Amino acid sequence: MAKMFMDRVCSIPCSLFHLLLPAASCLVVAVVYSGAVTEASEPDAAVVAAIEQLASPQFAEREAASSQLASAGGKAVDSLVVAAQGDDAEVAVRAVEILRGLLSRDESELVGRVEEGLEAIAAEGSLAVAQQAEVALDYYGVAQAASARETLEELGATFSDAGLRGEQIEIAADWRGDSNSFRLLTRLRDISHVSLYGIQLTERDAATLGRLRKVERIDLFGVGMEQDVLVQLRRWLPDVEIDVRKGGKLGIAGSPLQGQCIVSGIQVGSAAEKAGLQPQDIIKEIDGLAVADFDACTRMIGEHGPGEKVSLLIERPERAGKATQFRREVILGGW
Repeated sequence: MAKMFMDRVCSIPCSLFHLLLPAASCLVVAVVYSGAVTEASEPDAAVVAAIEQLASPQFAEREAASSQLASAGGKAVDSLVVAAQGDDAEVAVRAVEILRGLLSRDESELVGRVEEGLEAIAAEGSLAVAQQAEVALDYYGVAQAASARETLEELGATFSDAGLRGEQIEIAADWRGDSNSFRLLTRLRDISHVSLYGIQLTERDAATLGRLRKVERIDLFGVGMEQDVLVQLRRWLPDVEIDVRKGGKLGIAGSPLQGQCIVSGIQVGSAAEKAGLQPQDIIKEIDGLAVADFDACTRMIGEHGPGEKVSLLIERPERAGKATQFRREVILGGW
């Protein structure tokens, strides 16, 4: 167990570990939390010994080690996360259980570190241990759901009814939160639709979205997500519909059930209004490509960013069943 543990944190041979640890003032543990590598202080010798003891065949020794690690609190978090991602399944399970117990502490900094550690385990650990970490996070989240919603609303998020499927949360450019508060999304219940408009997401934010396995749809409009991060997000959420757009906005309303892109409304001050579009106009083409319906229109517009120019072929109905067609160059707005 000693060699397995140390292989995860440094390149010092296991046989030399106990000799070198007291004098190894430069030893650093690197732990991956939500895609970012952070530096922590060197592991405490007693913590390392207790981690090893979790593998003891004696029940009493395992229990004593668990109690010791729980008492160590913040000193043990990084080492427990590493152990939970190790090759020893029994030690990994016990490490997650100790971390779960630490979530009940009335110490916000400690709980935050434990949450990050469990999130890393949920994302990178073996299936059984990852599920255990998710259960621990979900159990903790139930108790925190109400306060999470209140905080998110204070920071600019809005909630709306999504029918029988649950609720929709929308976070737009007036969002005043950061990555720490963004993680509160994982504490919400009955959220089926997440819409993000015009906020810049970090890799850590993407990892947070990756835990929203119960949602049905995520809209990412103008969030600046790199392609490789998006690919990873789709791997995490293979059953979730993820709609990605660069952030260009035309500013029209319409219905996906009408069979063609008929404009039913124009947003005040939008690119569509500035270009002279009117209700009942039909958008036939965008940059020479046929537009099948309203969904196709929004998808095609979404391939462009704010400030980009697109050419629209518009058909405008007139009296006596006649219609005229004309082209308009439109400079897109942004979300």
